[in-house]
Amino acid sequence: MGVSERKKREFAQRESDILNCAIELFRTKHPSLVKMDDIAKQLEIGRGTIYLHFKSKDDLMARIQYEDYVRLRTRLEKSFDEPSAIEMSRKAIRAYIDHCLGDRHMYVVARQCGVNLNINNVSEDMRKLLTDERTNRLTLLEKIYKQAKQENLINSRGTYPNVAVAWGMIRGAVEVILEGHFQNEIKSEKAYLETIEHVLFYGLFSGNKGET
Repeated sequence: MGVSERKKREFAQRESDILNCAIELFRTKHPSLVKMDDIAKQLEIGRGTIYLHFKSKDDLMARIQYEDYVRLRTRLEKSFDEPSAIEMSRKAIRAYIDHCLGDRHMYVVARQCGVNLNINNVSEDMRKLLTDERTNRLTLLEKIYKQAKQENLINSRGTYPNVAVAWGMIRGAVEVILEGHFQNEIKSEKAYLETIEHVLFYGLFSGNKGET
């Protein structure tokens, strides 16, 4: 291995170490309370070294959010293996829920990073990646919607009103679990997640009036 290749590998490894260290610190402290100095101290490197990889702390948080988005999209893409719109939707819902609840701390960290970052302090390249990834996720949801429309299952209220409402319902239902609402009333998380599917399908698929 040449010197150039070795330096590239070391640079990539250091960047990965910075990201992982930041995530671990964000798990125990809110991102707004963690400074670049804290990350540098933990890794025993100079703060300036971090800025060789990330323009700002906001850039670092944006990268964490972006990588979480990519993991989510990868899960959602597997829903297209299913033959029908309802099965595609069911698999996509479960993929999203598994993403959020499978590693709850990682999901919360990524969400907090997204909420607290100042997009104006994020590099242009990183902003483009975030925008493109959002477009990729919307494209996946549109495919499911169009498949449902072809099967005459969807209502006539339009693509984005339906997609937005469905996404909001699912995300809100996940937040109920994450924030501990109704924890005494919800006896079975599995049954609760099945209820999410039923309520969503009943509202979206006009031909699906019974139990799912």
